[in-house]
Amino acid sequence: MSRFDQVLTWIENSLAALALGGATVIAIAGVVMRYVFGQTIFWSEEAVIFLIILSTFIGAVITLRHNEHVNVDIIPAILDERGKWIMALIGTSLLVIYCAVIGAYAWILVFEPVARNTITPSLKLPLWVVEMSLPVGLTLLFLRSLEILYRTARGQTAFPEAEENEFAEDTPEEALTITSDRDADQNTDRDAASDEPDDRNERTDR
Repeated sequence: MSRFDQVLTWIENSLAALALGGATVIAIAGVVMRYVFGQTIFWSEEAVIFLIILSTFIGAVITLRHNEHVNVDIIPAILDERGKWIMALIGTSLLVIYCAVIGAYAWILVFEPVARNTITPSLKLPLWVVEMSLPVGLTLLFLRSLEILYRTARGQTAFPEAEENEFAEDTPEEALTITSDRDADQNTDRDAASDEPDDRNERTDR
């Protein structure tokens, strides 16, 4: 894992943990205060919503890192290895362009006068603080997709963490091997079971 990948992974995981952890703590505190002490945290619902929005954008980046986004691979399935490589380059390049364009507009949105002058109802925060989830998430998504494009162009593994995931789905070749091994074990068990009556008959004859 490169230094760039390590830093990017640390930022993604930290932001996701802070957002989800913060939302969980605030939600639990709100429930306890309401049903135990009869008090309400008036800003808790708004804070939880904003933190969940942030975690959604960061989660999209982490999902890309693990190659868990929905992927329609009808065309690559009928191509050879070079064709699959070209398709991966095209798809990742389009993702980089999309994140760059939408991300740039997201940063422009944050600096709009309405984002600075509008205040949220409960937390009394400037709107640009809430809108930061969009440009930050898209910027991280752009950097991650750029890294994947670099790996793909150099012929390296595009999603190393996806291959290291123990819960990742088996490839067709691995699934076929597992099935063959399982069938062989079952046949061996059946042969052993069929030999047992013969052994008992031999002992009876003696």
